[in-house]
Amino acid sequence: MNLSIKNLKPFWFLLIGIATISMTHMSFGVDFFAWFSVVPFILYLSNTKGWKSRLLFVFALIIGWSVVILKIITPPIPYLMVFLFSIPISLFHLPAYLIWDKFKNHKWSILLFPTTLIIMEWVQYTFTPFASWGIMAYSQSNSINIMQFVSVFGMAGLSFLIYWVNVSIAQLISSKKANLLSLYMPLSILIIVIIFGALRINIEKSKGVKTMTVATVGTSSTVSGLPLPTKDSNDKVISELFKKTEKAGDFGAKIVVWNEASFFTNTSNEKDIQNSIKAIAKNKNISIVASYVLPISKKPFKYENKFVLINEKGEIVYSYLKHQPVPGEPAIQGTKPFQTVQVSESKIGGAICYDYDFPYIAQEFGKLKADIVAVPSSDWRGIDPYIQECQLLEQ
Repeated sequence: MNLSIKNLKPFWFLLIGIATISMTHMSFGVDFFAWFSVVPFILYLSNTKGWKSRLLFVFALIIGWSVVILKIITPPIPYLMVFLFSIPISLFHLPAYLIWDKFKNHKWSILLFPTTLIIMEWVQYTFTPFASWGIMAYSQSNSINIMQFVSVFGMAGLSFLIYWVNVSIAQLISSKKANLLSLYMPLSILIIVIIFGALRINIEKSKGVKTMTVATVGTSSTVSGLPLPTKDSNDKVISELFKKTEKAGDFGAKIVVWNEASFFTNTSNEKDIQNSIKAIAKNKNISIVASYVLPISKKPFKYENKFVLINEKGEIVYSYLKHQPVPGEPAIQGTKPFQTVQVSESKIGGAICYDYDFPYIAQEFGKLKADIVAVPSSDWRGIDPYIQECQLLEQ
């Protein structure tokens, strides 16, 4: 194995690294790849020297993250957004690689790499507008057993473990030497994490729990900026929304959530639209999270990206403005404190799409003891009602 690595040209490590990072993060990601996704990059640094090779590495890192971001860019979002995020994310990850490269021969260097990365991840989602995009812990969002680890050590703990396994694999390939830090400890922790997660989930499954039927409703709306959709097309979108919402209510949904910017309305007819939604909520005995755009000015173009939560009695009990607009989004930033609303036996909170990429928002709803957090997202555009049974969380 060591011989084949030495015979492999370093450039191939970069190409493989671009591929593994691309297949790990965000849409269409494969959670399994996360556990060795950065190994090729670490091997490249181990087998090369000089500033030219480091410059090439930075270029490859940016390409890898550009492909990741490209997977989630859909019209009408401009492709320029790719580099707006991929370059900063790459630069946040870069120090961990360079610091590890400088101290890789030291005994504790294997822990230096994951430690530096989780610090940089924390800095990114705490102090910058780039939120938590690219955080390694998210790669396991479909691995329910492993995600239970987050309840004990948070996102940083899971990211640390994944990065630790990556650098351990790289060291084993390079040196063929195994020790407590590079094999036995990370492997043992991973096994414990899997067992803990499986037990936690199965113990909860064995208990009797109450469930609530919830639904998401999408539209084919193209609200994104100027020019705004025509009145006819907007009215058609609203009519479809009403029909899908009533359909979801007929299926037994207790909460129906519309996608982000489902339609637009002016201040002059906002009340009329709200009254129509109230009538549906009251008639179908459902709560509706109605998300839409309210233009405020054209020069400069500004709007409210908002939702109103209307309960089964047809009352507006919560109005929310997006707290974390995407960089460049001309939305008026919401500043009001977060709150929850009682729906049936559950406390419901809400945020809009990009908001939930900031961990502090999840933390705030945790403090409020929210059972469910409705998150209108632009990813729901064009979908029919999606119905699911939602287990009510214990306080």
